Amino acid sequence: MQTQVGRSLEHFKSDSRFQKPHIFMDALKLITAGKSALDGIKLLNQYAEEIKDTQKRGEFMRIIGQLSIELAETQMRLAEQIQESIGNKQKIKTLEEEIEKLKNPASKVILKDKLYYKEDGDGDGGFCTGCYDNNKKLIRVTQVLGLMAHQCPVCKTVFK
Repeated sequence: MQTQVGRSLEHFKSDSRFQKPHIFMDALKLITAGKSALDGIKLLNQYAEEIKDTQKRGEFMRIIGQLSIELAETQMRLAEQIQESIGNKQKIKTLEEEIEKLKNPASKVILKDKLYYKEDGDGDGGFCTGCYDNNKKLIRVTQVLGLMAHQCPVCKTVFK
């Protein structure tokens, strides 16, 4: 016959949220501590039933109460760690999505007359090749007055 703690342990082993070794080990330690506390409570309850002396019985009941509090605190710590793990996984997912967006910008560019232009064909462009190649930033170049040239306002490169 499987105990409640045993069933809970099996649940945590099969739950994909706890497949990371460190998370599973932390949860396993807390569950083990909780199981030990439960076993202690059961044993002390058995002893308390056998003891007729009211003073000793009271002492055992006090110990049982302390173990019950310890078990509740252990369960609360486990719940907090689970919540923290879920929050961290969400943060990781968000950061991975941001990294993917930065690696694959929405607008692709083509090189034409020494400048980049958006590939989607809307004519938007005249972007600095240096800024895009180094930082993936589309910086529009401006025409230099009196010259047939363009200049990047950020890196100051002149395109003729």
